[in-house]
Amino acid sequence: MKTNINKKQILIVVATLLLLAFGVYQLVLREKTKKSDITNQDNTNIQNSYTTWDAETASLKEYASYEEMEQEQDKEFRQATEKYNNAIKGTIVEQVQNIAIPAYLGEEPSVHLQQGEVEVREPKSDDFPDGIFSFGAYLEKDVNSFAIGDFNNDGLDDVAHIIAYTGGGSGMFYNLTIFINDHGKLKYLTQEELGDRVIIRSVKYKSGLFTVDMITQGEGDDFKGYCCPNVPATIRFKLENNKLIIVKE
Repeated sequence: MKTNINKKQILIVVATLLLLAFGVYQLVLREKTKKSDITNQDNTNIQNSYTTWDAETASLKEYASYEEMEQEQDKEFRQATEKYNNAIKGTIVEQVQNIAIPAYLGEEPSVHLQQGEVEVREPKSDDFPDGIFSFGAYLEKDVNSFAIGDFNNDGLDDVAHIIAYTGGGSGMFYNLTIFINDHGKLKYLTQEELGDRVIIRSVKYKSGLFTVDMITQGEGDDFKGYCCPNVPATIRFKLENNKLIIVKE
């Protein structure tokens, strides 16, 4: 009888130990699953996040997603455009919205802006029903992207305005473009390139000098790529023989 009791006690202890071991295994398994879910969620968030260059801080700016970045930039663009449109309303700058300008890499005015932009395409074909994109030109619609003044001392207001050109690639080449008032009608005079994918902070005119403040790419070890302007720069021009000439300090 005593032997049977010992066997039962042993069986009970063994069963209890097995139950405890199974419980511990389940607990460890749940913790592993939880950690795996958290890791997977973190990886998903990392994969969905989007990083872009912020020239003002000269550093990368992270968004939760590409869509969030697009929404923020679209909002900023719409706000800047609305402010620009209000600023030029009733001024001579309105004429620049629909005016003849040089073609991409051209010298003579040969294309017309329409509401501040123009896109030129090759003739349509069966393979390319919309025509192959040749180049585009766009006014920089920002209150800091233009200046009004009497550039040739004839008593009439002239306009300096930033225009960006692209040949369809990643490059966006910004130009300071001068329009002269000819008896009340603006006409293109000249322009000078400022750089590829630079950030224009302001355009000012005073006492014969055009001053452009911008953020451009660094040189040497400071060069982060054309995508990433990171160095503040100021360029001054004067009109000489109807051309923009850089004024060195």
